[in-house]
Amino acid sequence: MAYRISRSSFKIILILFAIGFSSCSNNKPYTDLNMVDFKIDTLIFKPEHDIIELGDDGEYLAFSAISKNAPTYSIFNLEKRYLYTLDLKTKKLLSKLEMSDEGPDGIGDWIIDFQMINDSSFMVQGDKVFYSFNKEGKRTNRVRLDHHFYLNPDLDRKFPNTGFLYKDKQFHFSTVKMGTNESEVLSYDPEIDTIYFREIPFVDLIKNSSVITLVESFTFYSSPAFVISDFPGGFLIVNRGMPNMTAYLTNGDTVSTKPNSSKFFEDQESVEEIFRAKNEIEEKEFKRELEKRMNFLLPIVDEKNQKLFRLGYHLTSDGVSYKNYLFEYDADLNLTREILLDEIKLKPRKMFLKESTFYLAASFDDEPGLLIFENPFKK
Repeated sequence: MAYRISRSSFKIILILFAIGFSSCSNNKPYTDLNMVDFKIDTLIFKPEHDIIELGDDGEYLAFSAISKNAPTYSIFNLEKRYLYTLDLKTKKLLSKLEMSDEGPDGIGDWIIDFQMINDSSFMVQGDKVFYSFNKEGKRTNRVRLDHHFYLNPDLDRKFPNTGFLYKDKQFHFSTVKMGTNESEVLSYDPEIDTIYFREIPFVDLIKNSSVITLVESFTFYSSPAFVISDFPGGFLIVNRGMPNMTAYLTNGDTVSTKPNSSKFFEDQESVEEIFRAKNEIEEKEFKRELEKRMNFLLPIVDEKNQKLFRLGYHLTSDGVSYKNYLFEYDADLNLTREILLDEIKLKPRKMFLKESTFYLAASFDDEPGLLIFENPFKK
């Protein structure tokens, strides 16, 4: 296994209204006149005798996980059903688990998501079914809920989205109605075989990122999925195309982001009509334009310090490089601080936080890699 590590360091000088590090308090922004010593380590895995298949533009890095207790990093290829495990210390590929479609340990023929539960087990989401496996690939459980979709009129023509969360013995995910922008949050308790529905407060904003494409006599609808993320005392619903977030707490309360004073993104208002593409070329052009708007990765929680972090990114005018930003929120989802990560030019795929260190997954010439840096907001 060959690898390379490069280190770059830079300093960001924070001056009033200059792009950089700012704080937001009670929606009244102010800028600290500070200097941040910000260093980035770049770790790139390069296997000698195996290829880690990351999909188009590193898409399967979005289905990766860093262990909380061990120095390992896992990547799941949804199409091939490969689970790669890499060692963060030796930078070696530890294992490649090839999973089958059928049989006692079969994973099915349609997989849409992956979640690492702990160092010895993981889950995958299929078509209205969830599978549990140990690290050797032996299936330990299967939870089906397709009977609810077939029998419940509220779920007629609805399908689960990618982006589930298994927490407190319940499955949380969003659904979408075929050919529409109708989405909602569904929670399933397998012990009592019961589903719960929750509305998404900002669901109408999905029209801004949706497209209807006409191909011959067929009409196709596509939009970024609403996905579920962890949150203390509950879970979050988010969408990569919008800054809005809502937390559903186990006590029945909800907490949502407020209109903010970010210098880097604006609050969205829903468009009246969904964009209609006459052909696939127009659809690709529209989605390319979406890349130039602010997009967001799944947020991550620092439970010790009661903070939530979300990384935003957008394609620059050169059509190749990206700008990346880090946003800090408090426990009430108030935007508190933000910073432009000026040295990071790649398209990010997923972010992790381990103690006070951030790990940002990205593709380096089709090789998996991690950008590693300390919390720039750490005092």
